[in-house]
Amino acid sequence: MSDSIVSIRNISKHFGKVEALSDVSIDIQQGEIFALLGPSGCGKSTLLRVISGFESPSNGELLLDGKDMTKLAPNKRPVNMVFQSYAVFPNMSVEENVAYGLKMEKLPTKEISERVAKALEQVHLDSFAKRKPDQLSGGQRQRVALARALVKKPRVLLLDEPLSALDAKLRNAMRLELVKLQEAVGITFIIVTHDQSEAMAMADRIAILESGRLRQIATPAELYAHPVDVFVADFIGNINTFNVQQISTLVNGVTLHIDQLGIIEWYAALPETVKSEHNVGAKLCIRPEHVHLSTQQPCANSVGICGTLGDIAFHGLHSIAEIRLESGQSINAVIANEQALALSQVDKVVPVWAHWNINKMMLLPLNADHIS
Repeated sequence: MSDSIVSIRNISKHFGKVEALSDVSIDIQQGEIFALLGPSGCGKSTLLRVISGFESPSNGELLLDGKDMTKLAPNKRPVNMVFQSYAVFPNMSVEENVAYGLKMEKLPTKEISERVAKALEQVHLDSFAKRKPDQLSGGQRQRVALARALVKKPRVLLLDEPLSALDAKLRNAMRLELVKLQEAVGITFIIVTHDQSEAMAMADRIAILESGRLRQIATPAELYAHPVDVFVADFIGNINTFNVQQISTLVNGVTLHIDQLGIIEWYAALPETVKSEHNVGAKLCIRPEHVHLSTQQPCANSVGICGTLGDIAFHGLHSIAEIRLESGQSINAVIANEQALALSQVDKVVPVWAHWNINKMMLLPLNADHIS
Protein backbone atom coordinates (compact mmCIF):
# COMPACT_ATOMS: atom_id res chain seq x y z
CA MET A 1 0.00 0.00 0.00
CA SER A 2 1.35 3.44 -0.91
CA ASP A 3 0.42 4.97 2.45
CA SER A 4 1.86 2.15 4.55
CA ILE A 5 3.90 3.31 7.52
CA VAL A 6 4.94 -0.22 8.60
CA SER A 7 5.73 -2.98 6.09
CA ILE A 8 6.42 -6.44 7.50
CA ARG A 9 7.89 -8.52 4.70
CA ASN A 10 8.20 -12.30 4.96
CA ILE A 11 9.19 -12.18 8.63
CA SER A 12 10.04 -15.48 10.33
CA LYS A 13 11.36 -15.97 13.85
CA HIS A 14 12.84 -19.13 15.36
CA PHE A 15 13.67 -19.82 18.99
CA GLY A 16 15.82 -22.90 18.62
CA LYS A 17 13.62 -25.47 16.89
CA VAL A 18 10.43 -23.55 17.67
CA GLU A 19 9.06 -21.41 14.85
CA ALA A 20 7.30 -18.47 16.53
CA LEU A 21 6.59 -16.64 13.24
CA SER A 22 6.32 -18.19 9.79
CA ASP A 23 6.70 -15.96 6.70
CA VAL A 24 4.43 -13.16 7.94
CA SER A 25 3.78 -10.17 5.64
CA ILE A 26 1.60 -7.21 6.69
CA ASP A 27 1.24 -3.60 5.55
CA ILE A 28 -0.01 -1.20 8.22
CA GLN A 29 -1.35 2.15 7.09
CA GLN A 30 -0.62 5.60 8.42
CA GLY A 31 -3.06 6.71 11.13
CA GLU A 32 -4.91 3.43 11.67
CA ILE A 33 -5.45 1.30 14.75
CA PHE A 34 -4.18 -2.12 13.77
CA ALA A 35 -4.70 -5.14 16.02
CA LEU A 36 -2.65 -8.34 16.18
CA LEU A 37 -5.12 -10.92 17.48
CA GLY A 38 -4.85 -14.59 18.29
CA PRO A 39 -4.69 -17.20 21.05
CA SER A 40 -1.81 -17.48 23.50
CA GLY A 41 1.38 -18.58 21.79
CA CYS A 42 0.25 -17.51 18.29
CA GLY A 43 3.24 -15.18 17.78
CA LYS A 44 1.53 -11.79 18.14
CA SER A 45 3.75 -10.51 20.98
CA THR A 46 6.85 -11.81 19.19
CA LEU A 47 5.84 -9.84 16.10
CA LEU A 48 5.33 -6.70 18.18
CA ARG A 49 8.80 -7.14 19.68
CA VAL A 50 10.25 -7.53 16.18
CA ILE A 51 8.64 -4.22 15.20
CA SER A 52 9.96 -2.54 18.36
CA GLY A 53 13.47 -3.96 17.88
CA PHE A 54 13.53 -6.04 21.05
CA GLU A 55 13.68 -9.18 18.87
CA SER A 56 15.53 -9.69 15.60
CA PRO A 57 13.80 -11.71 12.88
CA SER A 58 15.41 -14.92 11.64
CA ASN A 59 14.32 -14.00 8.10
CA GLY A 60 12.58 -11.14 6.35
CA GLU A 61 12.70 -7.38 6.69
CA LEU A 62 10.87 -4.56 8.45
CA LEU A 63 10.30 -1.16 6.85
CA LEU A 64 9.15 1.97 8.68
CA ASP A 65 8.28 4.92 6.44
CA GLY A 66 9.87 2.97 3.61
CA LYS A 67 13.23 2.67 5.41
CA ASP A 68 14.76 -0.65 6.40
CA MET A 69 14.71 -0.90 10.22
CA THR A 70 15.40 -4.63 10.46
CA LYS A 71 18.81 -4.25 12.14
CA LEU A 72 18.31 -0.94 13.95
CA ALA A 73 18.40 -0.86 17.76
CA PRO A 74 15.09 -0.10 19.56
CA ASN A 75 16.18 3.42 20.55
CA LYS A 76 16.96 4.24 16.92
CA ARG A 77 13.44 3.45 15.66
CA PRO A 78 10.59 6.01 15.50
CA VAL A 79 8.37 3.79 17.65
CA ASN A 80 7.53 3.57 21.32
CA MET A 81 6.01 0.76 23.32
CA VAL A 82 3.49 0.58 26.17
CA PHE A 83 3.96 -2.64 28.07
CA GLN A 84 1.30 -4.77 29.71
CA SER A 85 2.61 -3.95 33.22
CA TYR A 86 2.81 -0.16 32.48
CA ALA A 87 6.21 -0.17 34.29
CA VAL A 88 5.83 3.30 35.85
CA PHE A 89 8.50 4.34 38.35
CA PRO A 90 6.90 4.27 41.84
CA ASN A 91 9.33 6.82 43.33
CA MET A 92 8.60 9.45 40.69
CA SER A 93 5.63 11.75 40.27
CA VAL A 94 3.42 11.52 37.21
CA GLU A 95 5.22 14.36 35.43
CA GLU A 96 8.64 12.95 36.37
CA ASN A 97 7.64 9.58 34.90
CA VAL A 98 6.55 11.23 31.66
CA ALA A 99 9.68 13.41 31.47
CA TYR A 100 12.14 10.58 32.14
CA GLY A 101 12.81 9.60 28.52
CA LEU A 102 13.25 13.21 27.43
CA LYS A 103 15.74 13.86 30.24
CA MET A 104 17.74 10.82 29.10
CA GLU A 105 17.95 12.52 25.69
CA LYS A 106 19.25 15.66 27.46
CA LEU A 107 16.66 17.92 25.84
CA PRO A 108 16.35 21.55 27.03
CA THR A 109 14.37 21.96 30.26
CA LYS A 110 11.81 24.28 28.66
CA GLU A 111 11.11 21.84 25.82
CA ILE A 112 10.74 18.97 28.30
CA SER A 113 8.24 20.95 30.38
CA GLU A 114 6.17 21.92 27.34
CA ARG A 115 6.07 18.41 25.89
CA VAL A 116 5.23 16.82 29.26
CA ALA A 117 2.40 19.31 29.83
CA LYS A 118 0.98 18.60 26.38
CA ALA A 119 1.23 14.81 26.82
CA LEU A 120 -0.52 14.94 30.21
CA GLU A 121 -3.25 17.10 28.73
CA GLN A 122 -3.75 14.60 25.90
CA VAL A 123 -4.40 11.77 28.38
CA HIS A 124 -6.40 14.00 30.78
CA LEU A 125 -3.87 13.78 33.62
CA ASP A 126 -2.71 17.42 33.74
CA SER A 127 -4.30 17.86 37.19
CA PHE A 128 -2.49 14.75 38.49
CA ALA A 129 1.04 15.85 37.54
CA LYS A 130 2.40 15.93 41.11
CA ARG A 131 0.87 12.63 42.26
CA LYS A 132 2.82 9.42 42.76
CA PRO A 133 1.70 6.20 41.00
CA ASP A 134 0.37 4.67 44.26
CA GLN A 135 -2.11 7.56 44.43
CA LEU A 136 -3.59 6.65 41.03
CA SER A 137 -6.13 4.11 39.84
CA GLY A 138 -5.22 1.36 37.39
CA GLY A 139 -6.66 3.31 34.49
CA GLN A 140 -4.75 6.44 35.49
CA ARG A 141 -1.46 4.51 35.73
CA GLN A 142 -2.12 3.18 32.25
CA ARG A 143 -2.56 6.74 31.00
CA VAL A 144 0.78 7.68 32.60
CA ALA A 145 2.41 4.93 30.54
CA LEU A 146 0.64 6.24 27.43
CA ALA A 147 1.77 9.82 28.10
CA ARG A 148 5.35 8.64 28.63
CA ALA A 149 5.23 6.99 25.21
CA LEU A 150 3.45 9.86 23.43
CA VAL A 151 5.81 12.53 24.77
CA LYS A 152 8.59 11.00 22.64
CA LYS A 153 6.54 11.80 19.50
CA PRO A 154 6.76 8.33 17.97
CA ARG A 155 5.59 7.61 14.43
CA VAL A 156 4.08 4.35 15.68
CA LEU A 157 2.82 3.45 19.15
CA LEU A 158 2.98 -0.23 20.11
CA LEU A 159 0.65 -1.50 22.84
CA ASP A 160 1.11 -4.98 24.30
CA GLU A 161 -2.15 -6.15 25.95
CA PRO A 162 -2.72 -2.56 27.19
CA LEU A 163 -6.01 -3.23 28.99
CA SER A 164 -5.47 -6.72 30.41
CA ALA A 165 -4.65 -5.50 33.94
CA LEU A 166 -7.94 -3.59 34.26
CA ASP A 167 -11.29 -4.83 35.49
CA ALA A 168 -14.03 -5.41 32.92
CA LYS A 169 -15.91 -2.13 33.40
CA LEU A 170 -12.77 0.01 33.35
CA ARG A 171 -11.46 -1.95 30.37
CA ASN A 172 -14.56 -1.05 28.36
CA ALA A 173 -14.19 2.63 29.29
CA MET A 174 -10.48 2.67 28.40
CA ARG A 175 -11.20 1.21 24.95
CA LEU A 176 -13.10 4.37 24.11
CA GLU A 177 -10.38 6.51 25.69
CA LEU A 178 -7.71 4.89 23.51
CA VAL A 179 -9.74 5.31 20.32
CA LYS A 180 -10.40 9.00 21.10
CA LEU A 181 -6.72 9.51 21.97
CA GLN A 182 -5.59 7.93 18.70
CA GLU A 183 -7.99 10.14 16.73
CA ALA A 184 -6.65 13.20 18.53
CA VAL A 185 -2.93 12.52 18.09
CA GLY A 186 -3.14 10.83 14.67
CA ILE A 187 -0.40 8.30 15.49
CA THR A 188 -0.57 4.76 14.14
CA PHE A 189 -1.43 2.33 16.96
CA ILE A 190 -0.47 -1.35 16.76
CA ILE A 191 -2.21 -3.28 19.52
CA VAL A 192 -1.58 -6.86 20.63
CA THR A 193 -4.52 -8.59 22.29
CA HIS A 194 -6.10 -12.01 22.71
CA ASP A 195 -9.47 -10.39 23.50
CA GLN A 196 -11.70 -10.57 20.41
CA SER A 197 -14.20 -7.99 21.63
CA GLU A 198 -11.37 -5.56 22.39
CA ALA A 199 -9.93 -5.86 18.90
CA MET A 200 -13.36 -5.70 17.24
CA ALA A 201 -14.33 -2.57 19.18
CA MET A 202 -11.10 -0.64 18.65
CA ALA A 203 -9.30 -1.66 15.49
CA ASP A 204 -9.68 -0.40 11.94
CA ARG A 205 -8.17 -3.69 10.74
CA ILE A 206 -7.20 -6.93 12.44
CA ALA A 207 -4.59 -9.57 11.64
CA ILE A 208 -5.47 -13.04 12.94
CA LEU A 209 -2.47 -15.19 13.83
CA GLU A 210 -2.33 -18.84 14.85
CA SER A 211 0.77 -20.95 15.51
CA GLY A 212 2.98 -18.27 13.99
CA ARG A 213 0.99 -18.13 10.74
CA LEU A 214 -1.06 -15.24 9.43
CA ARG A 215 -4.62 -16.48 8.83
CA GLN A 216 -6.47 -13.36 7.66
CA ILE A 217 -6.26 -9.55 7.59
CA ALA A 218 -9.50 -7.59 7.34
CA THR A 219 -11.79 -5.08 9.00
CA PRO A 220 -13.76 -6.35 12.02
CA ALA A 221 -16.97 -6.50 9.97
CA GLU A 222 -15.28 -8.41 7.13
CA LEU A 223 -13.68 -10.90 9.52
CA TYR A 224 -17.02 -11.63 11.13
CA ALA A 225 -19.07 -11.88 7.94
CA HIS A 226 -16.46 -13.40 5.62
CA PRO A 227 -13.90 -15.47 7.56
CA VAL A 228 -11.51 -17.44 5.34
CA ASP A 229 -11.67 -20.63 7.39
CA VAL A 230 -13.21 -22.35 10.40
CA PHE A 231 -10.47 -21.19 12.78
CA VAL A 232 -11.09 -17.50 12.04
CA ALA A 233 -14.88 -17.92 12.15
CA ASP A 234 -14.69 -19.64 15.53
CA PHE A 235 -12.15 -17.19 16.96
CA ILE A 236 -14.16 -14.14 15.89
CA GLY A 237 -17.46 -14.84 17.63
CA ASN A 238 -19.15 -18.22 17.96
CA ILE A 239 -20.28 -20.72 15.33
CA ASN A 240 -22.20 -23.97 15.05
CA THR A 241 -20.52 -26.40 12.65
CA PHE A 242 -21.52 -29.50 10.69
CA ASN A 243 -19.21 -31.82 8.76
CA VAL A 244 -19.42 -31.75 4.97
CA GLN A 245 -19.33 -35.27 3.56
CA GLN A 246 -19.61 -34.45 -0.15
CA ILE A 247 -20.03 -31.49 -2.49
CA SER A 248 -21.48 -31.76 -5.99
CA THR A 249 -21.52 -28.80 -8.36
CA LEU A 250 -24.82 -27.66 -9.88
CA VAL A 251 -25.37 -25.21 -12.73
CA ASN A 252 -26.17 -22.34 -10.36
CA GLY A 253 -24.92 -23.70 -7.06
CA VAL A 254 -23.94 -26.85 -5.18
CA THR A 255 -25.46 -29.92 -3.57
CA LEU A 256 -24.12 -30.47 -0.07
CA HIS A 257 -24.20 -33.78 1.77
CA ILE A 258 -24.07 -32.63 5.39
CA ASP A 259 -23.61 -34.78 8.47
CA GLN A 260 -26.93 -34.76 10.43
CA LEU A 261 -28.60 -32.28 8.06
CA GLY A 262 -28.81 -34.52 4.99
CA ILE A 263 -28.75 -33.17 1.42
CA ILE A 264 -28.99 -29.41 0.88
CA GLU A 265 -29.23 -27.70 -2.48
CA TRP A 266 -27.53 -24.34 -2.08
CA TYR A 267 -27.72 -21.83 -4.91
CA ALA A 268 -24.55 -19.93 -4.11
CA ALA A 269 -21.04 -19.80 -5.50
CA LEU A 270 -18.63 -22.33 -4.04
CA PRO A 271 -15.91 -20.48 -2.06
CA GLU A 272 -12.50 -20.56 -3.74
CA THR A 273 -10.98 -22.14 -0.64
CA VAL A 274 -13.37 -25.14 -0.70
CA LYS A 275 -12.91 -27.90 -3.26
CA SER A 276 -15.82 -29.77 -4.83
CA GLU A 277 -14.88 -33.37 -4.02
CA HIS A 278 -15.31 -36.17 -1.49
CA ASN A 279 -13.79 -35.75 1.96
CA VAL A 280 -13.22 -32.04 1.47
CA GLY A 281 -12.58 -31.36 5.14
CA ALA A 282 -14.98 -28.42 5.01
CA LYS A 283 -17.56 -27.34 7.56
CA LEU A 284 -21.00 -25.86 7.19
CA CYS A 285 -21.17 -23.01 9.69
CA ILE A 286 -24.01 -20.94 11.11
CA ARG A 287 -23.74 -18.14 13.68
CA PRO A 288 -25.91 -18.61 16.81
CA GLU A 289 -27.69 -15.29 16.22
CA HIS A 290 -29.05 -16.66 12.93
CA VAL A 291 -30.50 -19.80 14.54
CA HIS A 292 -34.22 -19.72 15.39
CA LEU A 293 -35.97 -22.11 17.77
CA SER A 294 -39.47 -23.53 17.53
CA THR A 295 -41.48 -26.42 18.93
CA GLN A 296 -43.09 -26.70 15.47
CA GLN A 297 -41.36 -28.05 12.36
CA PRO A 298 -40.12 -25.08 10.29
CA CYS A 299 -41.15 -24.26 6.72
CA ALA A 300 -39.52 -26.07 3.83
CA ASN A 301 -37.37 -23.17 2.64
CA SER A 302 -35.20 -23.15 5.77
CA VAL A 303 -32.54 -25.56 7.03
CA GLY A 304 -33.28 -27.20 10.34
CA ILE A 305 -32.59 -30.02 12.74
CA CYS A 306 -34.58 -31.41 15.65
CA GLY A 307 -33.30 -31.92 19.18
CA THR A 308 -34.20 -31.29 22.78
CA LEU A 309 -33.69 -28.24 24.94
CA GLY A 310 -30.51 -28.09 26.98
CA ASP A 311 -29.20 -25.24 29.10
CA ILE A 312 -30.38 -21.64 28.77
CA ALA A 313 -27.92 -18.94 29.82
CA PHE A 314 -29.01 -15.35 30.51
CA HIS A 315 -26.69 -12.75 28.91
CA GLY A 316 -28.37 -9.46 29.72
CA LEU A 317 -30.03 -8.24 26.51
CA HIS A 318 -30.45 -11.81 25.23
CA SER A 319 -30.11 -15.44 26.23
CA ILE A 320 -28.20 -18.34 24.69
CA ALA A 321 -30.12 -21.61 24.39
CA GLU A 322 -28.55 -25.01 23.81
CA ILE A 323 -30.22 -27.63 21.62
CA ARG A 324 -28.98 -31.17 22.18
CA LEU A 325 -28.97 -33.38 19.11
CA GLU A 326 -29.41 -37.14 18.94
CA SER A 327 -25.75 -37.50 17.90
CA GLY A 328 -24.59 -35.97 21.18
CA GLN A 329 -23.59 -32.71 19.49
CA SER A 330 -25.13 -29.45 20.66
CA ILE A 331 -25.85 -26.24 18.80
CA ASN A 332 -26.50 -22.81 20.27
CA ALA A 333 -29.01 -20.11 19.43
CA VAL A 334 -29.17 -16.48 20.54
CA ILE A 335 -32.78 -15.78 21.50
CA ALA A 336 -34.82 -13.03 23.13
CA ASN A 337 -35.27 -13.29 26.88
CA GLU A 338 -39.03 -13.57 26.43
CA GLN A 339 -38.60 -16.69 24.31
CA ALA A 340 -36.06 -18.04 26.78
CA LEU A 341 -38.62 -17.70 29.55
CA ALA A 342 -41.25 -19.49 27.46
CA LEU A 343 -38.85 -22.30 26.51
CA SER A 344 -37.85 -22.80 30.12
CA GLN A 345 -41.41 -23.99 30.75
CA VAL A 346 -41.16 -26.64 27.99
CA ASP A 347 -40.64 -30.25 29.05
CA LYS A 348 -37.08 -31.39 28.38
CA VAL A 349 -38.29 -34.32 26.24
CA VAL A 350 -40.39 -32.15 23.89
CA PRO A 351 -38.76 -31.88 20.43
CA VAL A 352 -37.37 -28.44 19.63
CA TRP A 353 -36.40 -27.39 16.11
CA ALA A 354 -33.33 -25.28 15.41
CA HIS A 355 -33.63 -23.72 11.96
CA TRP A 356 -32.13 -20.93 9.89
CA ASN A 357 -32.21 -19.19 6.53
CA ILE A 358 -30.04 -21.06 4.03
CA ASN A 359 -28.42 -17.79 2.90
CA LYS A 360 -27.03 -17.21 6.40
CA MET A 361 -24.79 -20.30 6.24
CA MET A 362 -21.06 -20.25 5.57
CA LEU A 363 -19.15 -23.05 3.83
CA LEU A 364 -15.56 -22.92 5.13
CA PRO A 365 -12.39 -25.01 4.97
CA LEU A 366 -10.63 -25.99 8.18
CA ASN A 367 -7.52 -24.15 6.99
CA ALA A 368 -7.34 -21.59 4.22
CA ASP A 369 -4.26 -21.72 2.00
CA HIS A 370 -4.20 -18.00 1.29
CA ILE A 371 -4.41 -14.74 3.19
CA SER A 372 -7.10 -12.25 2.23
